[in-house]
Amino acid sequence: MFRRLCRAILLLQEILFGTLKDIYSFITIIKNIKGGDFVIGQVINVFSTKGGVGKSTTVKLLSLVANELGKKVCIIDTCENSSIATGFLRDRDSFKKSAYDWFIGDAKPSEVIQQFGDSNIHYIPSDERICSFSDWVNQNIPKVKQLQVLSSKIEPLKKAFDLIFIDSHPTATTELVHYAIAASDYCLIPSEVDKDAVDGANRCCQIITDYQQAGYVIDYGIMFNKVELGFKVNEQLKIMKQTLIDLGVPEAKFLGNVRYSKTVTTTKNEGVMLNRTRNKYADNVMNDIRAVNYRISFALKQNEVNP
Repeated sequence: MFRRLCRAILLLQEILFGTLKDIYSFITIIKNIKGGDFVIGQVINVFSTKGGVGKSTTVKLLSLVANELGKKVCIIDTCENSSIATGFLRDRDSFKKSAYDWFIGDAKPSEVIQQFGDSNIHYIPSDERICSFSDWVNQNIPKVKQLQVLSSKIEPLKKAFDLIFIDSHPTATTELVHYAIAASDYCLIPSEVDKDAVDGANRCCQIITDYQQAGYVIDYGIMFNKVELGFKVNEQLKIMKQTLIDLGVPEAKFLGNVRYSKTVTTTKNEGVMLNRTRNKYADNVMNDIRAVNYRISFALKQNEVNP
């Protein structure tokens, strides 16, 4: 209960210093404050068709927040550079088997799942072979079952983990992205305050909307990432957000902003987790991530009630 109250206070701070348009969301969350945790076994896909928007970092920080809440997490890395492994302080070349081996049936989950220290955070590393997985699927899986190939692999993991994150491949041109979307309950779309990134976010929204119209029960939200403080950036942020709204993205899909801080990079270089860093810049970023985390969990609980 205390953690939920803290998250509500963080959202109130965002309202007071950000946009009053969000007051309805805050009131709704306060009314439902007893239901603030993730539903067990949910799959969250952090998805962008543009690289460099902080996708892998967002996955890592969300998993740190879930760990704070006592949730057992598994991250599935589907990017060839294996940023999840390096984000959790492992050499990307130190694994005998990876997600690719598990996907094609050459490894059991127990052979590829790695644990971060003694935490509740687990992850499945990737490597460059992941880019050829869709070719393997085309050669070995019947066409009618191809889109569900990742869903079938993830389903048993739902019994072992409270929350499963997918660090999605940063392009819409590989079928692997579509396997991940089809396996997801929620897609989080990070975007920078940048026209190219916003165009990418809009493409992501359109792709997910197509899946919804095809009958998939999947929700999504947009998070503006690496947001620098200042009047000019705030004005640009308003323009970018309004652009997406004008293109048909509902205002309720905007989950909030995560501030920019060099501390995110320096802590990774120093081998220190951001939530273990005691300075106001790290605290600001982690608090922003906690607020986004709460909104995702709230959306997922609402979807459970009103599928």
